[in-house]
Amino acid sequence: MHSRSKYSISLCMIVKNEEEVLSFCLDSVKTLVDEIVIVDTGSTDRTVAVAEGYGARVYHHSWEDDYSKHRNQSLSHATGDWILIMDADEVIAKRDLDRVRTVIDTVPADAFSFTLRNYESTSNLANLIMNTGDYPEGRGFPGYIGCDLIRLFKNDPSICFTGQVHETVTQTIVQSKKVVFNTGIPIHHYGKVRGDRVKRKQDSYLTLGMKRLDENPLDPVAYKGLCDQLLELGMPREALGIADRGLAVFPDILDIRFDRGLALDRLGMQSEAEKEYCWILAREPGHLGACHNMGQIFFNNNQFDKTIRLLERGIEKGIRHPAVFFLLGRALAASGDSGKALDNFGRVLELQPNYPEVNCHRALIFLNNNQYAEALKALEREIEIGGNLVAAYNLLGEMSLYWKDTESARNFFLKVLTIEPDNPQAKSCIERIGCDNHAPSRH
Repeated sequence: MHSRSKYSISLCMIVKNEEEVLSFCLDSVKTLVDEIVIVDTGSTDRTVAVAEGYGARVYHHSWEDDYSKHRNQSLSHATGDWILIMDADEVIAKRDLDRVRTVIDTVPADAFSFTLRNYESTSNLANLIMNTGDYPEGRGFPGYIGCDLIRLFKNDPSICFTGQVHETVTQTIVQSKKVVFNTGIPIHHYGKVRGDRVKRKQDSYLTLGMKRLDENPLDPVAYKGLCDQLLELGMPREALGIADRGLAVFPDILDIRFDRGLALDRLGMQSEAEKEYCWILAREPGHLGACHNMGQIFFNNNQFDKTIRLLERGIEKGIRHPAVFFLLGRALAASGDSGKALDNFGRVLELQPNYPEVNCHRALIFLNNNQYAEALKALEREIEIGGNLVAAYNLLGEMSLYWKDTESARNFFLKVLTIEPDNPQAKSCIERIGCDNHAPSRH
């Protein structure tokens, strides 16, 4: 371990039962840091042995329902000039290690923020940043949700973690008027795609979130944090109850209003959710989540003109997100304006070239305009990026039937059935092809 910087770096972590992922994290930064300090809060697997194999100093502390307390315990054992904070399911790309050293050596700051890429396994999230393939560390994931967090800071007693849940050093850095520089360097985080870890962490956060709210009933952040956790756990009814409690005390907190809208939306109470989104947009017309989600409600109700007007207003207010342009394109296509629909699908691909499903919708427009070469090219691109393969193969199958190439059509529909065995369109077309092939010839 050696940072090759004129300053020394201590990696500080808290862990529990992370034997499956810890080595990937430590491998990624072992040439960056000068020491590894780990607080273990009760591992029963080989986590400690893995850590010690990398020369880590491991300190044992029983879990006390307080993330900040254990983070600060790790800081107390650090001897480096700088402290790097990471979780066991995170890595820094090898190509970025020199960038980290450079900012430490050249930028006059007390702390540095990094962009956490929280990889997701689903692509139907409004705030998802689609994966462009710029890092091999993100291979196999459709995208990520990004957020900037301070993860590297001077070893200074005035800098410490606060908050029992979602702990950060931001509060103490602001209070002590430290200088923060945003490096833009990504930290790749895989927590949300590891079901076992997600469940453990979510349960822990939920317990601590409830405790925090009980202890701080006049803290709006406590209501927001618990709502977020309940929504993440798929408990919208419980989230709605917490949001109602929070709004009874803080009726004008926009973030709690938005969580209430999300909870209502997920409970199928779209008319009530729409009221919350309207309230938000009246105060913040460029709110991405409220604009997109209300547009989705209109679209699902076949209110395409309302969808178009709403999303165009949001774009006028500065929203620039592929999910909004995609929904607008679909609404325009449904209302018969294929030209503007293609324009908006193009804007999606400018922002996120690998955005799934866009090329399928482009292909449909091309097919309706008898532009078969363009449709074929769009569908080939959808398959290339691993997007909506079911829709792409079904469309290719339909195109092949139109050209009376039943063998190719059958192959495309069979590909659909290997992905989605009960797909009704593919099953129906396979049966139709079979019947046609066995029909008696007419003379």
